[in-house]
Amino acid sequence: MEDLRAMRITELLIHCCDGLAGKEEIAELECLLDGHPEAIEYSVEVLMDLNYFHGLARSPFSAGCGLAEQDFMSELDPQQQLALLGDFAEYEKTALTMDLPDSQEDKKPELIKKIERHKQARTINKYSLVTAFVCAAALLILAAYVRLAPPQPYEIATVTDAIGAQWSSNLPIAAGSRLSSHSPAIRLTRGIVKLTTDDNVEVLLEAPSEFEFVSYSEVLLHYGKLYAKVSEQGYGFSVATPNSKIVDLGTEFGVLSQIDGSTEIYLVKGKANLFAGEKSQTKTSQLLSAGSAKKVDRRDSAVQEIPMDETAFVRQIDSNANLVWKGQNAIRLADLLLGGNGFGTAPERAIEFDPETGQAVKSGTPAYRPGPAGLTPVRQSPFIDSLFVPSPNKSQVVSSAGHTFDGFDAASGLYYCNIACLKDWTFFDPLQSSFKASQQYNDPAVLYLHSNIGLTIDLDAVRALTPGLRITDFKTFVGIIRMGNNAPEYSEADVWVLLDGQLKDSRKGLRADQGVDIAVPIADCDRFLTLAVTDGGKVYAEGFPANHFDTCGFVEPVFGLASK
Repeated sequence: MEDLRAMRITELLIHCCDGLAGKEEIAELECLLDGHPEAIEYSVEVLMDLNYFHGLARSPFSAGCGLAEQDFMSELDPQQQLALLGDFAEYEKTALTMDLPDSQEDKKPELIKKIERHKQARTINKYSLVTAFVCAAALLILAAYVRLAPPQPYEIATVTDAIGAQWSSNLPIAAGSRLSSHSPAIRLTRGIVKLTTDDNVEVLLEAPSEFEFVSYSEVLLHYGKLYAKVSEQGYGFSVATPNSKIVDLGTEFGVLSQIDGSTEIYLVKGKANLFAGEKSQTKTSQLLSAGSAKKVDRRDSAVQEIPMDETAFVRQIDSNANLVWKGQNAIRLADLLLGGNGFGTAPERAIEFDPETGQAVKSGTPAYRPGPAGLTPVRQSPFIDSLFVPSPNKSQVVSSAGHTFDGFDAASGLYYCNIACLKDWTFFDPLQSSFKASQQYNDPAVLYLHSNIGLTIDLDAVRALTPGLRITDFKTFVGIIRMGNNAPEYSEADVWVLLDGQLKDSRKGLRADQGVDIAVPIADCDRFLTLAVTDGGKVYAEGFPANHFDTCGFVEPVFGLASK
């Protein structure tokens, strides 16, 4: 069945379930279903997804097919059974006529030549009649069940993770705790909690929030922030607020229900139907697409467009890694080296790493000196695998796994100062003023490497911080920092970017008036990223080595992130 027909059927069914469908819409729905068995089957599935059958299908009365474990009729007293049979009889009186197209089977001798109802002949499509009868039976049984029996709580979701969470429920907020439908509303007073429904829908809630599960496929959000990642199994999942309802059509979306009654919806992926209006009001509907954001006004439920905010909601948490991810598209290497989580939380403003000892220090004394013969491990940062000083005419080991690189032939083997990571680097002009992407982040930092020196980053250590996410690439803006008299004619440096010892990008002969963007794709199998700066082998100032004035900065080095 084509997508447009399915989408329209879904919208019409939702209107019918909400009591909003007029005669024209009911007629349109009948037209879309008439003669289309696959559309009828799809409609039953949608009603299940929209929770129309959930109260029956998930209840103790409905295990298996045809309510096999317990006979629903046996639960009713004789008077109730008689009323229900009367409902079936009334349906048969008004059942629609359905024609079966000609086929070889129809040409066989007919046992029943004619069926008369109210003196009118009708041709019966066996498949359609059975389907219609089953649908009608299910609807009538459901109606009787809802009318005669109060809703029974049933388990529908599991607590899968939490960070600093506290709520009003008597249930613990420990992984594995189960939540039920038709339970009192839960107030999340602190932290973040991640729930997974039995239909495999991930729901993240941020304090302060108050919510309750109506069913497997619907959450009532009284107030607060909720983010939903809907699987194919959970298609049709919905979030209701005091003045709106958002129905999934294969999406990721966030909902902010304000205490004052207004609602904001941010659609990150896929599509969803938005129904605006309180229960007592006539509702309006809109189809939302990825990248759109809407606000439903608290006063008149009017819908208005608002700016999309990709980081408005927590999308992923991991208590083991202390990860709180709000959809940021990059994790900052400088922030990690300064003691942060990669998202701007670093407590330090500056730090240096000594290539001889591997120690993290506040500051060092610059001097031209030969570097150590091999790798220097760094114990005080989980993200730096090792440091090294490139040696001339020698295969250089660049990682603790033994990866080597043979391209540093022109390096002199002398280095001048420690590797430094700085948040404040306003004195590093003109590199800062030429940084093209300086407005991308709130606090751009710099990784400062005077030639000849290199460091290798352990990508698996970065990945351990972001479970559920993958590193897609490495990006930075690199250039020579003009300090003192290092005019363009006095500086020249070569920049190298390696993955597992393999050259991925290089910039040779960088001068003090130059700066370049670097972007290197990173695969899941890549383990070590190496950044190195060498002197290029040319002496520009008498009495000084070739790396004099070769002060190079990697501005805001970041790793791109994406959901797995």
